[in-house]
Amino acid sequence: MQERLARRGAAAAHAAREWPAHFVAFDLVQRGGDLTVWPYAWRRAALEELFADRG
Repeated sequence: MQERLARRGAAAAHAAREWPAHFVAFDLVQRGGDLTVWPYAWRRAALEELFADRG
């Protein structure tokens, strides 16, 4: 994503083809609260559920 953010125009289009991204979730912000205190398995399950809900 860092590579894609720094590019514009044709270079951005090329980077999008080279490094596609469909959805990125950071700390499941839609859930609210501080999830960093959750065990990894719980965070992973919540992330998988979020992806499943988005289709």
